[in-house]
Amino acid sequence: MSIYPLVWNWAYHFLGAVALLMNKLRYAVRGYRRSRDFSPSQFERCVDYDFQVVENWLGYVEDYLHRRVELSGKVIVELGAGQDLGTGLILLAKGAERYYAVDAHDLLIRSNQPFYDALFERLSQHGIPAETLDELSKEIKLSLAGQGRRIVYCCIENFDLSVLSGIKADFVFSQAAFEHFDDVAKTICQLDNIVRPGAVFLAVVDLQTHTRFLREHDPLNIYRYSDSFYRLCKYTSQPNRLRPADYCKILAENGWQDVQVIPLQLAKANYLDRVRPYLNNRFRNDKSQMEYLTVAICATKGNMHQL
Repeated sequence: MSIYPLVWNWAYHFLGAVALLMNKLRYAVRGYRRSRDFSPSQFERCVDYDFQVVENWLGYVEDYLHRRVELSGKVIVELGAGQDLGTGLILLAKGAERYYAVDAHDLLIRSNQPFYDALFERLSQHGIPAETLDELSKEIKLSLAGQGRRIVYCCIENFDLSVLSGIKADFVFSQAAFEHFDDVAKTICQLDNIVRPGAVFLAVVDLQTHTRFLREHDPLNIYRYSDSFYRLCKYTSQPNRLRPADYCKILAENGWQDVQVIPLQLAKANYLDRVRPYLNNRFRNDKSQMEYLTVAICATKGNMHQL
């Protein structure tokens, strides 16, 4: 038997452990500064990102519901909104009535006017009427000043969603954020007081290692370690290591129906065969679905045909 897999796995076990400890130190010193792996000053790239996110959300929901999604008059909540309100503007431009953005970290760049200028230019190119753009331009200025009526940004350090109780949301969206939540069960439970019957939940969850130099070669690196060591390395935004079945169980326990997992990115078979014996014991079974690297999780609250 070749010694290569053993050496390879122990090398990445060591590198991953160092990365966890370095992240703990880095976030302790610098804090959590940005939600994406590219700079907010890359305006066009940020605009591309937001448009792609919204396009993906609507595409996944339409595949899930087996019909076209109508946004007119709908109330939307985004959990883990990140550094700009671009997705909200795009959704409102498509007809949504109100958009609530919630985050635990105030990453919003309120002086990022060049980004919003680029976004409005792109919306114009997509045929959004000038009067709609004028209205949205006024709304984003109000929102960034904390006075938004149709775009409401909430930074809640403990992520207590009770501040949104009673808004009767039609959609809950999230992009690569749920894997960072410390208490997913609490968050899902609190959605009960926010959504209306028939509301649709869609969360894109990145289940991989987030450290860039490991991600390409060892995407399951974070699952190599014991719970005790992983807790020892705890830092702000550390992935929670929940697997798709965990999210499905939490949603079902809180009254969400027709819970579905859509695989978006899968691990290569040869990589999975090589790494599985070296993962922590609780991630070696088939129930953990370690082949899933990125997924979209969809669910419906009550009667899905009400939307």
